[in-house]
Amino acid sequence: MNLLIRPLAITAAIAIAHATLGAQGPDVTPEMALLMRADSITLGEYCDVAERVLAVGAVIRALNADSTDARSNAAIICDPLLSSFSLLALSGGSAAPMAAVARLRTEGSSAARTRLFAAMSEFRAAVRSDPVRRTVRDSGGTTVSAELTRVAETAQQLFTLGARDRALTRLARYERKLGPRSARLNFPEVILNYAAQRWVPGFRPTPLGGPSPWELVASYAPGYATIVGGRVEPVSASEFGVRRYLFGERFSQPGLLGLVLPTYWAVGVVTASDRNGALVWPWQGADRSGAYVSWGTIKLAYIKRDRGTWLMGKQFQIVPFVF
Repeated sequence: MNLLIRPLAITAAIAIAHATLGAQGPDVTPEMALLMRADSITLGEYCDVAERVLAVGAVIRALNADSTDARSNAAIICDPLLSSFSLLALSGGSAAPMAAVARLRTEGSSAARTRLFAAMSEFRAAVRSDPVRRTVRDSGGTTVSAELTRVAETAQQLFTLGARDRALTRLARYERKLGPRSARLNFPEVILNYAAQRWVPGFRPTPLGGPSPWELVASYAPGYATIVGGRVEPVSASEFGVRRYLFGERFSQPGLLGLVLPTYWAVGVVTASDRNGALVWPWQGADRSGAYVSWGTIKLAYIKRDRGTWLMGKQFQIVPFVF
């Protein structure tokens, strides 16, 4: 859902900014103005400016040993497949252009393409250093210098904004998984999940995404209930499974809305004794196993047993780090 919401939100912000700019320019925020600029500059324009700058002999001499890297980075920037993309589209903030959808240009190096953002940052660092910048202005002309400033600084500011947003997203995900609305773990689960996030693929955090949404479940749950002979009886059970946190913006709602849009869901194996009770050992007597699923704190389990087949429960912890 985030993949849909973020581009729509950015598109709406740009539309609002365009309307606002026409009516009351000073009220446009710097971030909205940046998005508008990034949406108006294509990678093809960046390529054109880069080539014009590097065509000035004095600039090449000013770059000195860095001229080879600058040419290599410019070649990566001049990717024909992406030339019609705006800087905003390249960062995922708007849709692909019509020319790209029509596959008018499909050539280019996929290996070099993976370095596109690094190439733009490195090219900017080389040509925006004080000696080279003065040379661009004096030898290339004020027009080329202004265009270089516009495209290079817009791209850099957009990348910085994207990095900030990704950092905030990672922090929000940590809060979702480890914060006040997350499930409370017992001591074995703390050890298991601490180890899993360090060594188990799929449970480890990633540099871009932050924490994994997955969590291991290994708990004693005395809070189930079933109906036997028209009476409600407590049931104690063990749970082994996985829990997945919902990182979407709509989820982890407070109060009653959290029943519909919770923080997590879980699924796994549940085991209960043939004797019902609030603090009964799950493997006492003729134990039976089945499956359970939870949507947020509400749990439903099915075990084929004589003392109640369907079990309902709620996720909670009476004794911290125990059950």
